[in-house]
Amino acid sequence: MNAPRSTMLARLLAAALPGLAALVLPALAIAEPAPDLEAGRQTFESVCAACHGPTGRPDPENPTVKALDPQPADLSDPLFNSREPAEDWQIVVTHGGQALGLSATMPSQVAALDEQQIRNVVAYAKTLAPGSASYPPGELNFFLPIRTKKAFPEDEIVWKSRLTERDGADVWRNVLEIEKRFGKRSMGVVEVIHEDDGTDAEITEVEVGAKTVLHWNLARRSILSGAVVVAFPTDGDASDEVIPYLAYGRLFDERWMFQSSARLILPVDDVDTGEAEFAGVVHYRWTKWPRRVFPALEFTAAVPFEDDGGDSVQWTVVPQLRFGLTRGAHVALSLGAEIPLSDQSYDTRWHLSLLWDFADGSFFKGWR
Repeated sequence: MNAPRSTMLARLLAAALPGLAALVLPALAIAEPAPDLEAGRQTFESVCAACHGPTGRPDPENPTVKALDPQPADLSDPLFNSREPAEDWQIVVTHGGQALGLSATMPSQVAALDEQQIRNVVAYAKTLAPGSASYPPGELNFFLPIRTKKAFPEDEIVWKSRLTERDGADVWRNVLEIEKRFGKRSMGVVEVIHEDDGTDAEITEVEVGAKTVLHWNLARRSILSGAVVVAFPTDGDASDEVIPYLAYGRLFDERWMFQSSARLILPVDDVDTGEAEFAGVVHYRWTKWPRRVFPALEFTAAVPFEDDGGDSVQWTVVPQLRFGLTRGAHVALSLGAEIPLSDQSYDTRWHLSLLWDFADGSFFKGWR
């Protein structure tokens, strides 16, 4: 790899993510009335404290709490408090727990509280977890794209399936991805990759890595993370790979979310045979209710370090749909078609991914 090209790629990695957001969408302000925390405190003490406790932690000796099954959520837990977006809590307070597949014992308050009172009490409840400001807020947990890497740390299991149509035999690729949070802003990940080309069907690679949030800004609805993944092929002739990447996300008003990622694929045996990959996606979130269908459009660009005489950049476009399967969409399905926009070795790739956010409950919760 010659020095000028590597320098150019390094500069692109440093500048592409926020800059690409500015090019794709204008920055739109997210304006809503500021909540009144004192009014929220009064509402919480009169309406919520009987079950959730005056500090947000339910009292296990309280007869009211003992009678509830399941037990009320502990709002003083900083991880739980931070990972839940305020708008989800507003839905639950307004329409009751079952609206998002949660406990039916959480009653609807729509008859007792107006919209501003609900906004106030939720804002106050968000202050009940000491240290939660050190955790990335759930408002920045955007939809999982097909190709673009996410910035938010997860507790998820994802099954990804891909059919590559090409001359000769098609190739099925299945990935089981397990993601687990640790610390305040980090996540470990393990991926097991299985491929079937019509002749051989076997596990071809195992990937292990970690991701951490580098910066977030709730007012701007933006988040930036960095990660390193190491890929271990099961074929002894293939090289291990080190794959560092950056991931960026931004919410533009209440309907548009943008995410992008930039990663380097670095074979340990010969770095010059690696490549840089850039991806970006725009999701249209037309409603706050998560059990809906949401469209998205994604682009990718792969830049090989070596010039092999073909296209210097390989482009694809990936139109896709996300389906929230459960009421809270902690189980979700995404379908997409990856279409080459340059000369590549395949015709079309069909993608399916099934996501289960196990931190939000069992796989079977909230389907009805």
